[in-house]
Amino acid sequence: MKKGILVVLAAATSVLGLRAQERAGHGEHAHPRNEAGLSLGAAYGIEHKEWAPAIHAHYFRTLAPHSRWALGAGIEFIPGEERHWEIGAGARFQVLNDLQLSLMPGISIVDKAKFSLHTEAVYEAIHLGGFHFGPVVGYAWTRDHSHVSAGIHAAFAF
Repeated sequence: MKKGILVVLAAATSVLGLRAQERAGHGEHAHPRNEAGLSLGAAYGIEHKEWAPAIHAHYFRTLAPHSRWALGAGIEFIPGEERHWEIGAGARFQVLNDLQLSLMPGISIVDKAKFSLHTEAVYEAIHLGGFHFGPVVGYAWTRDHSHVSAGIHAAFAF
């Protein structure tokens, strides 16, 4: 099951990367330094074999005006039988014009606080002024819990 989920995540990331490469040559668009975003989707708890809704909010600020790197923080909430919160701070890298990868170490709180690692891949498929929308896939890990997630990312850049 874990291998199947990893294959799906790798395939989705590859398809999004190819699409981003395809669009990269068709005009660059400006990326403001600040971004506040929200992702809504579903998370699959690997150990508990359970699907649940997932809500993730974040803020990032680029290191310099034209930097591909940004630092920020995020919070995630997954209700359900294994309800938990995840809070982290980390980095985001703009791989291609519309494809971003982030890595956020932090704390996951289920029954007690534990170290966690949260990763995400976001593809900005649609741009409307300062807003952008697109798919997001993620993976979060703690010593005794992990989940994969997929959904829609919406953010406002300013």
